[in-house]
Amino acid sequence: MPSSLHQTLVDLLRHAPAIVTDRLHAAGAAAGAIESLRPLDAVLDQLERRVDLAIEVQLTGLGPLAIGLEVQLNINPAKRRSWPVYVTTLRSEACPRALLVVLTPSAAVARWAARPIDLGPCNESFRVHVIGPEQIPRVTEVEAARRSPELAVLSALAHAAADRDPGLVRVAFAGLQRLDSARRWSYGSALIHALDAATRAALEVTMTDTDTQPDQDAQPEVSRELFERAMRWGHSLWEEEQARKAAREQGRDEGRIEARREVLRHLLARAGLRLDVGEAARIDACTELARLDRWIDQAITASTVAEALAEP
Repeated sequence: MPSSLHQTLVDLLRHAPAIVTDRLHAAGAAAGAIESLRPLDAVLDQLERRVDLAIEVQLTGLGPLAIGLEVQLNINPAKRRSWPVYVTTLRSEACPRALLVVLTPSAAVARWAARPIDLGPCNESFRVHVIGPEQIPRVTEVEAARRSPELAVLSALAHAAADRDPGLVRVAFAGLQRLDSARRWSYGSALIHALDAATRAALEVTMTDTDTQPDQDAQPEVSRELFERAMRWGHSLWEEEQARKAAREQGRDEGRIEARREVLRHLLARAGLRLDVGEAARIDACTELARLDRWIDQAITASTVAEALAEP
């Protein structure tokens, strides 16, 4: 069985805390360049309540900032009583500035969490910082997913169902190829398990595998077979992207080569040097940029075609 989505997201943030600091920096909540960050042992009050994760960020010119991270999947009114406590107990003599970040892939939970908390007279507007679907970018490119697999997983969780776009899930699985097997299974199975029924059905239909077809009677739990098919589905997207990249590179190389040939022909023509059939074929057959560049240099001062196309 995969771990709960809540614990999986906590683990995800533990491995990639820069996701949080980047979003805060973009929103202006963490002004100043981020020099470093480190985990904190965030023991809170006498009841030993803890934030899910805490980090300390060093900001250029501003000193340390303690950030408590809370993963929130559902609306829980009791949390709005706890959150102000979390902020105050994160503060210390060494790190007197603190804030609390609530991360959720749910738009409804994000709206609820973003509401001000009334702490009493003159303190009616306490707020936590929320990272919800509006703050989580859509990761649609394979290279971006491979650079930040964790962000790609959050992207799929936050947007795939609302956008009705299983392609975001496929991109996330393409990014998971970069992780070790334990984290691939943890994040990948939690992602599949968290999908709504419509997105999951679209996922299973879209994943084509001639060797293994979806089991229409399967229970909604994530099987290893379904997970492996999703990984192959993501890997094939990466292979397609690599093939397109190679084709683009080949096209660019061919364009550069043909441009060099045209320059060489132009220089020879300006010098009044006529190519015979063999010499023209030799230029057309050359695919080495360095050789074409050398011939161009030689053509500037050559008195014959043979001098222009001479080999060292």
